[in-house]
Amino acid sequence: MSEQTPVQTVLACSQCRRPFPQSDVVQIAGNWVCAGCKPGYLSRVMASGGATSAQGWHYGGFWIRFGARMIDGFLLGIVQASLALALFGTFGAQFMPNVIRSEPQGLRVSFQILSYGIGFLYEVLFLHYRGATLGKMAVGLQVVRSNGESLGWGVCVARYFMSFVSALILLIGYIMAGFDSEKRALHDRVCDTRVVYKQSLA
Repeated sequence: MSEQTPVQTVLACSQCRRPFPQSDVVQIAGNWVCAGCKPGYLSRVMASGGATSAQGWHYGGFWIRFGARMIDGFLLGIVQASLALALFGTFGAQFMPNVIRSEPQGLRVSFQILSYGIGFLYEVLFLHYRGATLGKMAVGLQVVRSNGESLGWGVCVARYFMSFVSALILLIGYIMAGFDSEKRALHDRVCDTRVVYKQSLA
């Protein structure tokens, strides 16, 4: 009788999804990675503090998300300053208490309502249609559900308002992202969302 050739286990690379013999892949941070994907994968794991998922996602940590939020704040600040110019005749009047106090109350209330409305629409529309705000796009992040699906309207709205809760409790809701294994802030936990590097979703 001829000896049977042992069957070699075939595994898919978590990055490029191509099948390889087990001898040609290495396990890093719980994921099988081929030799071609290994350098880029290692650099992303190190950049994200080693936070990866079973799906091969790389979670966006506290500081990269902080940077994205700063970009969003800067862009919204420009829009608000332009709105102040239209309503009060002064660019950036929202930062000038003396100018604001001298305006009629109705105009001040209108400015606040429009400012909050613009911020709400910016966050909700971008998350629903693009999966990320402009700030998150700039740093390569995307928001998804825990199962990888895109965000529905209800989740986008709930996440927007929960982000205020994260900020109101002395920013603890945001700081949680720095200690959570999946880099989740409070609003991510409540809304079952994850902030990941878009490249790792491919």
